Amino acid sequence: MKQLMQLFLLLLSVNALADCLPVKVRNPEGNYIVPGTKGDIVYARHNGVELALDAYVQKRGDQRPAVIVIHGGGFTSGSRVSFIGQFLELLTSAGYNWFAIDYRKNGVSRYKESLEDVRAALAFVRCHAKEFRLDPDRIALLGEDTGAQLAGLLATEKPTGVQANVMIGGVYESLTTVSSGMPATLLVHGAADQEVPLEQAKQYFEMLRDADVSRDFLVMAEAIHRPENWRPSQWTYKQPMIDWLAKTLHHRTINYEPYKTNLQKDIPYRMLGRQEWLGLDAYVPSGHGPFPAVIIAHGGGWEAGDKVTYAAPIFEPLAKAGFAWFSIDYRLTPQARHQDQLNDLREAIRYVKAYAKSFRIDPNRIAIVGESASAQMAAYLATNAQVEKEAGLNVAAVVSFYGVYDLAAMVKDNSPRALHARLFGLQELNDQAWTMLRRYSPLYNLETYIPNPLRIKDVPPLLLICGTRDGLYKQQEAFAQRLQSLNAQYDALAVEGAPHGIENWEGHPEWMSYKQKMVAWLRVQLRQ
Repeated sequence: MKQLMQLFLLLLSVNALADCLPVKVRNPEGNYIVPGTKGDIVYARHNGVELALDAYVQKRGDQRPAVIVIHGGGFTSGSRVSFIGQFLELLTSAGYNWFAIDYRKNGVSRYKESLEDVRAALAFVRCHAKEFRLDPDRIALLGEDTGAQLAGLLATEKPTGVQANVMIGGVYESLTTVSSGMPATLLVHGAADQEVPLEQAKQYFEMLRDADVSRDFLVMAEAIHRPENWRPSQWTYKQPMIDWLAKTLHHRTINYEPYKTNLQKDIPYRMLGRQEWLGLDAYVPSGHGPFPAVIIAHGGGWEAGDKVTYAAPIFEPLAKAGFAWFSIDYRLTPQARHQDQLNDLREAIRYVKAYAKSFRIDPNRIAIVGESASAQMAAYLATNAQVEKEAGLNVAAVVSFYGVYDLAAMVKDNSPRALHARLFGLQELNDQAWTMLRRYSPLYNLETYIPNPLRIKDVPPLLLICGTRDGLYKQQEAFAQRLQSLNAQYDALAVEGAPHGIENWEGHPEWMSYKQKMVAWLRVQLRQ
């Protein structure tokens, strides 16, 4: 029976190679995360539905090992640019070719369709090994969340060419069968994961050990579910993971040579010390300009994320619409306080304006886009507009995705995780704490900043976007009502049924119209 199954899988692999689609790059600008990526390549079709991947091939060198990156999202959401930006940057700098894939997302009950797609992506990559300049027998799978579950399921089939499997913050449901000969496996899991308790990862690790599968395990202290939510102090898994891949795939580190494209990476915009700085990624369209520009700040609860995390789904629509954009890092708590974070955003505005000529942008047509925690920051600057204008930091528009407009409403206790402690370092929930929470809340800032109705003219137009299934939707409604009462310029978009996070909106066509509406609104406000 076992031999028949192996023969069946071999025949599937042969047929897949025979039906291999040609490599057709439909977006030469790639994924807007890593310069030089070959974007939107169709690798499979099912009943008229096209499935695509993004491919990165190192600038020099043949026969490199490759990594297939599989996003999570509970088999219902996500895309080849969501949840995985940090992995793509990491693999690129370590000298790997990689492939980030879309797959069918029709719910957990139909996970076998998703698995079939991952299998097809592997066959496509191996079929074009020469074109992608990779070694078809040194391939790794790397999955996060339910993407790790898919990687684990495929690993049980012992697919040809796959030598390594990395499962980060994985889901272990249905992973009940392991056997000798499976690819070497690295598990990376958060010790404080409540969605998939650490014990489940440990049980799977024990199964691998009993089956004599080569395995390793990294446990990240205090880390919750999903690696994109891990704080910088928990990013220490990255180098051990790269070292493990190098050892398992027999990969010799080769100096990474970046491509030169319209996307520039890691530009220092603020020096914090001799060797410490904050960076941004800049996308500038081809042409003379001057272009309207958008400064993007990621979310992450003021403590997690970076310039390729959370906000990545809006990179492409902005670029294709002809906007220049700048995605920034800023300091995170607890190492920094909230005032530091606001000053970082201010410094990013100052930097972009100062180098407007170099970036071929119009310094008078700049918008800020924030989401979640950074939406609060962007909205705060908007409601503090007169002060920002006097400092030369005024902007033409603000887009706020599911923002926190009332910090005080988010505080329910005096725990170390409460916002007054995390953002302002205040240990007691006293009058001082309540004052600080209200002072930095856009909702309250409107009440205190604009006693004179004439000042409302300083507030830039705002576009508020939130899913109706987001716990912050009521805050958007309250903020919109306050803006309306002051005759401020604003528009509000409710995305029916959508939860928190635009990465979670990926894969849902019924929620995707926000991209076109955001672009259309920005074109009006920035006079494109």
